[in-house]
Amino acid sequence: MRLLVFTQGSYGERVLDNIRRRAPRSWAIDKKPLPDALPQIVEDPGKVVSGLELNGEWDLVLFLGESSSAFSLLPTMLKRVSTSAVIAPVDDYSWLPLGLEQQIRSEMKDSGIAVVFPRTFCTLVPVGVPTIDEFAQIFGLPILRLGVEGGRVRYVEVLRGAPCGSTWYMAEKLDGVSVEEAGSRAATLALTSPCLASRGVERLFGDASIHVAGHLAKKAVEDAIKGLKKG
Repeated sequence: MRLLVFTQGSYGERVLDNIRRRAPRSWAIDKKPLPDALPQIVEDPGKVVSGLELNGEWDLVLFLGESSSAFSLLPTMLKRVSTSAVIAPVDDYSWLPLGLEQQIRSEMKDSGIAVVFPRTFCTLVPVGVPTIDEFAQIFGLPILRLGVEGGRVRYVEVLRGAPCGSTWYMAEKLDGVSVEEAGSRAATLALTSPCLASRGVERLFGDASIHVAGHLAKKAVEDAIKGLKKG
């Protein structure tokens, strides 16, 4: 798969670093930095986008903007990028208020490009679009396989992990944790340094994005333990 990743700051760089480490070797991954500093309202998106030198054809675009100004450039950028699918995660509500998301969807309605806006990035699941689904087989809503011995976790295999890398971090540190404590411990571990979600309340959830990420990590462990019991 040919993947083009737009980054704007440290959030995107860390996600990109994890993807490069975990993605299949057959993936061709390229990066395009967005301007770090953009005006609150971009009067001429075409002028900003023209400086990005967008060439080539891509199976999938990953847009890791970190401001509403960056997201406002998305429709103009996608007129100049040859792709059929885009993942534009939102780990902080201020990056993409709901009104702006609706505006972008409206502007892209007839583009023929499939776009998803996972809130948070670790909620991503397959959606029926081949290239998005190929990405979401590896990165997105965490899915784990656990080994248990003597009531304690003995290994954790990440079948699908949070794009920021927190699931793999968590998996490495669960060894030896009791089954009863594994879920809550997983949530704590996932939210240590690797989780990049905002601590501000996400209006669509009524909770902070970072707490949502923690709940998902906990549920992934609990689901894996339930799977062992059923087996």
